[in-house]
Amino acid sequence: MSEQSTGQQIGSAPNIAWRPSLEEAREEAHRDGKLVLIYLWHHNCGGSRTMGERTYPDETARSYLEKHLVPVRFNTIEEPEVESGFGSGWTPTLIVEDAEGREHRRSQGYLDAPRFIGELSLARLQDTLDRHDYEDAVERAEEALEITAGDPHREPEALYWKAVADFEVSGDRDDLTGGWEQLLDRFPESEWARKAGYVRG
Repeated sequence: MSEQSTGQQIGSAPNIAWRPSLEEAREEAHRDGKLVLIYLWHHNCGGSRTMGERTYPDETARSYLEKHLVPVRFNTIEEPEVESGFGSGWTPTLIVEDAEGREHRRSQGYLDAPRFIGELSLARLQDTLDRHDYEDAVERAEEALEITAGDPHREPEALYWKAVADFEVSGDRDDLTGGWEQLLDRFPESEWARKAGYVRG
């Protein structure tokens, strides 16, 4: 096997059960109550190759993906039209959408396994928030906080939205401000703290 074909095989993450088409992925997601992961990649992309070598083979990452999402991939060299179709000019790109095609989260660039799972958990959280399903949002926020613990970029986001979900369920503004106060104390320099900073005047 040539070096190029070996790289193409690795970059494609062959251990993942990629669905044959976006339409089939959406149908399965609708039937099983899951989200769709759209993965834009190509075999000459270093980030794609590294995800194929390290991220997708990770058992925790693979298990989380298979449990909660339906994956489909597009090679942007073999199918260049997908870049404009999905509004992305860079690989790897990960897009999480629901069965109706509504996008809930997007990430561009290489992700190791912990950050990859963190992105997926935040996508699942955002899905519930976008649907105004706040009781489920509380549960998914708690999960996201566990998954993103120690991640200085994603844990603050999970804290922010956990406070929002708690407030929407209870109607008690103290749940919102209390959660954001915790965010401000723990991650004062984060972008999410800046979004919540107005609660301190």
